[in-house]
Amino acid sequence: MKRIRGILAVGIGLLIACGCQEGRPYPAGLYVQDGALMRTGKPYRAMGVNYYTCFNVLIDQPENRDFVAGFRVLREEYTIPFIRFSACSFGSKGWKLYTENPEEYFRRFDLVVREAEKRNLGLIPSLFWYICSVADFCDEPLSELGNPNSKTRALYRKYASEMAMRYKDSPAIWGWEVGNEYMLFADLPKLNHLPPNKAGSKEARTAKDKILRPMVLGVYQEVYDAIRAIDPDRMVVTGDSLTREAAWHNYHRDAWGVDSLAQWEEMFAMDTPDDFEVVSFHMYGLHDQCVSSGGEKLSLEKFAGAAVENSRRRGKPVWCGELGMPGTDGKSREMFGRMMKIVEENKIPISAIWNFLPSGTFQPEWDILPPRKGEPQGERSAMLEAVKELNARFAAEDEG
Repeated sequence: MKRIRGILAVGIGLLIACGCQEGRPYPAGLYVQDGALMRTGKPYRAMGVNYYTCFNVLIDQPENRDFVAGFRVLREEYTIPFIRFSACSFGSKGWKLYTENPEEYFRRFDLVVREAEKRNLGLIPSLFWYICSVADFCDEPLSELGNPNSKTRALYRKYASEMAMRYKDSPAIWGWEVGNEYMLFADLPKLNHLPPNKAGSKEARTAKDKILRPMVLGVYQEVYDAIRAIDPDRMVVTGDSLTREAAWHNYHRDAWGVDSLAQWEEMFAMDTPDDFEVVSFHMYGLHDQCVSSGGEKLSLEKFAGAAVENSRRRGKPVWCGELGMPGTDGKSREMFGRMMKIVEENKIPISAIWNFLPSGTFQPEWDILPPRKGEPQGERSAMLEAVKELNARFAAEDEG
């Protein structure tokens, strides 16, 4: 059952947002209706692209305009409908700019949003990418993620509310995401797996920096409620990856162990609060053969299929926010093909490959660059063609 405060948040949001809904026959962006992901009044299916750096490069390089070329390539050459991106700073520099000079911070963010509007490119901003960055900026231990009265949680509320208020009327905003793979940091056994040290600090993390599931779930609910009080309909997702294969043992026993499929599904369901209408997961080769069922290691196909079915039983469509493989060898290409087939055969409505760059280097073994003039089609840029072809098939099926 949904919590009362969640219902109140939606009710308040409806009142606040009624002006921007006037004259529109359907909600803005992506939304859920009767368990189906919708856009412009119809069920929606598409694959997009992660473009991690398109905003946060502006924190260090305010004159950088790579995103202009990137958006053009994605829309004109590959008809990519939307991107997922980091809508914040990974470290403290961006949070410092936001808190000390919000006008300049949002001026830079506006550049990205307006260019997306110009290109008719959808945006799914991940508001708080790295789980440690806000608490570290607030100079609080990571356990303050679980304290609603902490400076950390106050900054989560403030930023989520201001982002939703500023961009709720933009047609470019298709949905909101809390962060990136927060639960992978939760419940790691004992004190042997604390997060990396705070940037620029030689002080080791302590027991107060151990992250537990309830802390993360509190952050998720806080951000959801802040957004829903302003934007009543757009998709809000956690940004989680597939739950770790030892999550049940980590949570219940503070130890490592191999979860059964039933135990894994228990934790997977727990990681998406009831109020969230869409379930998030990421899909990579490391998820192949990692969960046991009756003593058998499950293939990625069975594992991802179980996650999709688990979500559908709860009436929640799936957002596969990342999928892909590094390298260009035959094994990598085979795994990428398997992932694309999983998306198509399981009818996952929305997903995005990792990670597009128009130029430069971010993660050399992962970056998907457009083909260079005079060079053959890049082996990894062929992934963009695969996405384009998949979207064409989705469109043909939906029209049929």
